[in-house]
Amino acid sequence: MRSESPKDKGLVVTLTNEPFQPVRLFYAIPDRAFVLRKLRQMKCVVEVPEERCWHWLFEGESASLRFVTGYDEIPKERRPVLLGRLHFPKSGGMRLQTSSVLRAIAAARFFAPRLGPEVVATRCRVVNRCFTPDEGDLDELMRTLDQGVTVIDPRVAEAAMEQRYKGARTMEDLERAATADLERRIRSKEDVPMVEDFPLAPEEETPDFQHLETALQLRLLRAMEHWRGNHRTLTEIILEAVKDGAGTGNSMDG
Repeated sequence: MRSESPKDKGLVVTLTNEPFQPVRLFYAIPDRAFVLRKLRQMKCVVEVPEERCWHWLFEGESASLRFVTGYDEIPKERRPVLLGRLHFPKSGGMRLQTSSVLRAIAAARFFAPRLGPEVVATRCRVVNRCFTPDEGDLDELMRTLDQGVTVIDPRVAEAAMEQRYKGARTMEDLERAATADLERRIRSKEDVPMVEDFPLAPEEETPDFQHLETALQLRLLRAMEHWRGNHRTLTEIILEAVKDGAGTGNSMDG
């Protein structure tokens, strides 16, 4: 980890030059032994017993991944770069923890074909802010993933959506309800929590994780806006992205 100072603001970035923003992906797995067999076949994943985890490194199979700074641009004495950690909690499942949005997206895309369809990303946790170098060392900053977490219950979200769209029968009804909901969110300044744990929808996800990418990139945009002193909500950023997409004739996923 090192720090840069875009516009003299001291933004903490990773060794591959993305804004430092902790992200954790939660996976459902068939069993631990199944996943470990797959991991042991990879040159870029090594077990670290003293940390009770596995390190995902920027080398071997992962060296071709694209970050702001590429593999060949990293001095040999700084290699291998630690991209993330894989944990297997006693409660079950697997956790993949990274220090940037771009790394989290790359991790989802990298491990999906290698671990197979039985290993499924079910939730994502992200710290919705950027950091300064004087806020602590790497381990301290990563621990913010477990501080003041707001867990989004999909059942509560679905019930609220059903209530907001109750009575809508036609496309015009749906559009009016959607407009009213958007206006309500903007007026109330409704925004994401500092540490947000939200459900993913594996059955709707694309092979290249476009939905996850969109969700995380929007949160990165929001974090950077707040960093610059522009305290815009996620809703406002989404609305601007939709307008930009409509103006160029492209969807947000395109």
